[in-house]
Amino acid sequence: MTLRIDRCGWTTVQDLGRPGFAHLGVPHSGAADRASFLLANRLVGNHPNAAMFETLGGLRITALHDTIAVITGAECEATVDGQPVRRCASFPLGSGSTVVVDRPLVGARIYVAVSGGIIGTPLLGSLSHDTLSGIVPLRVVDGEHIKIGDERGIATSLDIPLSPNIHQPVRVMPGVHHEMFMRDDVAGFMQGKWCVSTTSNRVGVRLTGVTLNSVNSGEQESFPLVRGAIQVTPGDEVVIMLADHPTTGGYPVIGVVHPDDVDRVAQLAAGSEVRFA
Repeated sequence: MTLRIDRCGWTTVQDLGRPGFAHLGVPHSGAADRASFLLANRLVGNHPNAAMFETLGGLRITALHDTIAVITGAECEATVDGQPVRRCASFPLGSGSTVVVDRPLVGARIYVAVSGGIIGTPLLGSLSHDTLSGIVPLRVVDGEHIKIGDERGIATSLDIPLSPNIHQPVRVMPGVHHEMFMRDDVAGFMQGKWCVSTTSNRVGVRLTGVTLNSVNSGEQESFPLVRGAIQVTPGDEVVIMLADHPTTGGYPVIGVVHPDDVDRVAQLAAGSEVRFA
């Protein structure tokens, strides 16, 4: 059972990551938007950790065997053999059928799962492509053949597709260095309007827009980082840690995004406005 990558676009293979290696400096990695990832696996009847494609668009794949697929995450235009398909609704792929996933219209990351999941040889227990450490168990390049499993659960669909909720304020809890910042800076951080930078990636979402004047925002001794931690750099850039974030950091952490909101942060496209709560 295989798929052929006709055009890779901006695509990686992801599962739920490789926890337990932070002491070796290896990030957790895995799907940036875990909720969309888990939903895709449920809709094609896969194990929750089954690997799939995470793409920013431009993906074109051809099924070389019959299977079932689903698309979740960012709103996008997607077709099978030229016919549009609905997000969050499983659809059959016959041998020779081609899926095309264009760039997101709303949101940033799209998930494409197939029945049985993507299979391969894990590295440190995972098939996730770690962009920070350069761990790449499976290459996604034009012309590559990707193996998929033949175990099939019950495929289902949602009556109404779920879309990324990118307009609500992002909930934040105080960070480990919260008290190091002056009160005016904390107020400016919470009440200001931020914009997602084009330099954002799977390591972190970078935000610009507010000047923080705290004299205590310089580099600190190295300390552990968690997903959702919000670091403040000397250049007044705020970075929200995502799936491939480093295991330690040196810039002060003013806050930590609520765990339930990190998936929404992963769906913020460049140019999006962000407010905290």
